[in-house]
Amino acid sequence: MDDLLAQPTRRRIFEVLEGHPGISAREVQRLAGLGWGETAYHLEQLTSAGILRRERGPRRDYYFPAAITWEDRRLLQALRSPTQRALLLLLSGTPGLSLAELKDRSGLSLSTTSFHLRQLLDRTVVELYRDGNVRRYRVLRPERVVELVRGYRASFQDRLADRFVETWSGLLGG
Repeated sequence: MDDLLAQPTRRRIFEVLEGHPGISAREVQRLAGLGWGETAYHLEQLTSAGILRRERGPRRDYYFPAAITWEDRRLLQALRSPTQRALLLLLSGTPGLSLAELKDRSGLSLSTTSFHLRQLLDRTVVELYRDGNVRRYRVLRPERVVELVRGYRASFQDRLADRFVETWSGLLGG
């Protein structure tokens, strides 16, 4: 491992992914300031050596340092989507919201909210339960969502994540 990371370009790619786990190859390219061919080549070398993991998604691949757990990779994939991040943050702060309540609080359309909730359910980061006749949703590990948003706050670059971290920090006393 040390031999591969001794090469400056690979080291730079690895450092980018340590700070921004779950980003695409194009985002790695942009953040590392490299050409496409160079980025693709070194990502393949690092993935083949087991230093990085590539998770295939429906529209893109996600790259992670190999030390990140499967559960965290699923959460980070969801947190990389601004819409799914907003839904996760809403549900972490207020568990047990219905689809209609999530739609109203997020400002998203019903179909968009439903689509992204299905993806969160498929990733097993959110669960559905019944409260009488109402379907409600909750994050399986809200404390981990908070930790990941805090830890990678700068890589999300949005005011919603900043407000969420500030609110949770105030509630938890630090």
